[in-house]
Amino acid sequence: MGVSDEDGHLRVSANYLNNGELTDLYLDIIHELTHVRQFREGKKLFDDHYRYVERPTELEAFHRAVDEARRLGLTEKEIVEYLRTERMTDEEINVLARAVGVKTTE
Repeated sequence: MGVSDEDGHLRVSANYLNNGELTDLYLDIIHELTHVRQFREGKKLFDDHYRYVERPTELEAFHRAVDEARRLGLTEKEIVEYLRTERMTDEEINVLARAVGVKTTE
């Protein structure tokens, strides 16, 4: 799932929609709709001056998803797992988690 930096449209793979974990899908939609809004406001979504886990647009989007995860009752451990992607190192996950106020067990 992601937002096009060309036209601001949300893109989602059919496989993820059909087979993804419902909570992850929901939180990803919140995250990505934050990017849609940011795009409409003229913000640069993929600013290479920042690492992914420190990019202001990503931090805002993850913060919104984390707030919703907490509202749903997810534990800090479950939220860290939500933040985890195969492209991130453990160090990057810890940087991101700290930046959005999630406790880790480093």
